[in-house]
Amino acid sequence: MRYGGATTTMPARPSPSQAPPWEALSLVASFLDAGSLAAASCVSTSWHAAFAADHLWARLCRSHYPSAIGLLPLHSHSNGNAADRRACPHRGLYALFHAASSRGRSLPAPRLALADVAFCVDLFAASGEATLSFAVTASDAGVRKAPGGVFQFVVDVSDRNAAAGPGEHWSVRWTAVRTGLAPEAAIVMMDAKVPASRAGALGSGERGEAWATETMPAPGCGGGKLEAEVVVGVTGEEMLVETVRLGVLLDCRYVSVDEGLRYLQHFLL
Repeated sequence: MRYGGATTTMPARPSPSQAPPWEALSLVASFLDAGSLAAASCVSTSWHAAFAADHLWARLCRSHYPSAIGLLPLHSHSNGNAADRRACPHRGLYALFHAASSRGRSLPAPRLALADVAFCVDLFAASGEATLSFAVTASDAGVRKAPGGVFQFVVDVSDRNAAAGPGEHWSVRWTAVRTGLAPEAAIVMMDAKVPASRAGALGSGERGEAWATETMPAPGCGGGKLEAEVVVGVTGEEMLVETVRLGVLLDCRYVSVDEGLRYLQHFLL
């Protein structure tokens, strides 16, 4: 460029692709959130040194998970990439707690499927005589459809011509079995008496239901909270059994299919 016959050379502008000065990286780093720090540290070796600095992640830990700082001596000696944990222990600690909070209260999917479980039911009359017995896979037992699916099954046995008979009560035993080439594991869900009076005095063609609930064994230590429920649908004066309904309750509500399967896998896997 000429000014009064003289030629002046303008300084060359830095290339847009030219890396910013080292000092600028460190200044910017203190203003970034965890996601931006993690992304920036992957750009290059120099960026990693600036954005993976332990004091940056220590600040985030103190801000979001202050109690986690107390675990740092344990965390630094835990399994994993030991070299990375020694170089930046707060980053590993932040990642651990962030992953835990991201999962929230959701539980992993059960390792047991409905097709892996069979229900065996034995109904005994007041005389002690077996009046109805059957085995059915859970996947074929008519699980009720509801939001998420609830652990309640209805088995139609109207073609069995089985009569529960007279008496004050009947007895029912419900056993869940993990199936395979041969039965491999089992748990008794219920072994209880069913008061026949709950079905009422039925006339010809009339229908009624009798039911029983029983606390289920708790996996591991502690008292059980889940209840098994068996409802027997009968008809007529002879108390012909038409349906048997099986379910698992928690605080008067049916648990979901996944909750029921997670419970069963404690005993069947």
